Amino acid sequence: MDYFSEIIGQERALLPLQKALQTGRINHAYLFVGPAGVGKLTTAEAFARAIIIETDPQGVAYVQERVHPDFMVIEKMESKTLIGIEQINREMEPWLALKPYRSSRRVVIIKDAHLLSIPAANALLKTLEEPPGHAVIILVSDEQNLLDTIISRCQVIRFFPLTEMNISEFLLGRGVDPDRAANLARLGQGSIAAALIMAEEAGLEELWDTAQNLIKSLASGQEIDVLKCAEQMEKKPAMIASLMSTLLRDIYIYQVTGQKQLLVMQSSLKLCEDFNKLIPASVQTALVNIDKLRKQYRGPVSSVLISINISYQLWDALQ
Repeated sequence: MDYFSEIIGQERALLPLQKALQTGRINHAYLFVGPAGVGKLTTAEAFARAIIIETDPQGVAYVQERVHPDFMVIEKMESKTLIGIEQINREMEPWLALKPYRSSRRVVIIKDAHLLSIPAANALLKTLEEPPGHAVIILVSDEQNLLDTIISRCQVIRFFPLTEMNISEFLLGRGVDPDRAANLARLGQGSIAAALIMAEEAGLEELWDTAQNLIKSLASGQEIDVLKCAEQMEKKPAMIASLMSTLLRDIYIYQVTGQKQLLVMQSSLKLCEDFNKLIPASVQTALVNIDKLRKQYRGPVSSVLISINISYQLWDALQ
């Protein structure tokens, strides 16, 4: 049975998992790490399903619905900003200690493991040091900023950005128009999740125009325009920030190579030509900082403050 048929473009990550299933040598702990939206959680769920149904073939639907007695998913509660210690030592640990009910193993997925609080991470470390013999713990993380002691106790499975062809073919299979699928694949920057979000965004073209206009405004404006830019970003902060980052990346690529075929969006060529005299190192620094700031939209920090910081980084690079 092909347990990973729905996983796209992650053949390298799947190899050790397929081998583990074939040999029956399944580790107690795995860390699935890589960019957001490239299939880590989907793969973790498929792997968990494969482990459980090996001895409980009737349990497929229960795992898919997350109601199988030998399967658990730990994730950040909506009302919280981090995964708390109580979720580890009051929910996961007592559950893992119990013998499997229907399968030969108990499998827990910790989604967004980079959001573990320090106390929660320390509690998890104790479990990883002496896991029950039937336990399989799968950590899923966009970033590898976990405790080194946690990482060292896991088999690390790395995931990589998907190709434009991977994403485009996936979108075509969802009935997306070919031209739109090609544009979304480029804008997705290696992430199917990002491309899907944009595909569902009815006003994407309008937001693209907004992103271009904001960059033009910041380039020709005063420092006070940073606040005006941040205010306009608040319509769709994460989306507009992503599009602005794409534009800045195109500007940098065109500066360094002069090759328009390397641009993510050909419609940004005029903008790239207008800003071709900027200092490449400044643009690159701003791009790195903005990409770090964009990740904070998913956290507890005020979106307004993040948008102001992003706008300032852009303003500074475009002068």
